[in-house]
Amino acid sequence: MKILIADDHPMIRTAIEVLLRDTGLTIVGSATTGEEAMRAVEELKPDVLLLDVQMPEGSGLDVLRTLRAERRKVRIILLTAGIEDPALMEAQALKVDGMVLKNSDPAYLLECLDAVRAGRSWLDPELRERIARLAAITPVERPALAPRERELIKCVRQGLRNREIASELGVTEGTVKVYLHNVFEKLGVKNRTELAIRADEFLAGSYLRQARP
Repeated sequence: MKILIADDHPMIRTAIEVLLRDTGLTIVGSATTGEEAMRAVEELKPDVLLLDVQMPEGSGLDVLRTLRAERRKVRIILLTAGIEDPALMEAQALKVDGMVLKNSDPAYLLECLDAVRAGRSWLDPELRERIARLAAITPVERPALAPRERELIKCVRQGLRNREIASELGVTEGTVKVYLHNVFEKLGVKNRTELAIRADEFLAGSYLRQARP
């Protein structure tokens, strides 16, 4: 299994390299910024990306959003010294394959890699408890997405232009523009690029549940 390490701390990268030595896992490269990580994924085609949450020139979450929006096959494990609750829940909604705290037992990373290699997801126990606790709390009210709005978001995620979306939905281009404006306002996004990148987040079950009576 080919591993790409994206972390801007040399000591962390070195520690991971030492930890993975003689495990049968191959480290194919490293990156120190979000932009470098995106380029390395494209060039090196790793099976797994070990991705630091906090990096310059594009955070780990930025990279995760983009790779999910582009539907890349790479499996992603987030590494973090600490993560805020909203970011934690967003990573979960984006179906990250694994999350490991940097101050955890190093064996946790190996356990996580074994699980991901077997096609399972794995969460650091501390983060798993936090997610369960946050999920039990009454969620912050989110805007309800109508079925047609969800279809629109799916079309934008696919990279379709307004004319193609109009054909797909059976409406006029003018109607598509109105739908887009309403969705931008409702979700607080600035443009269709941001909507496409965050599409998986907006199509997650929490938005769907709010739409149910």
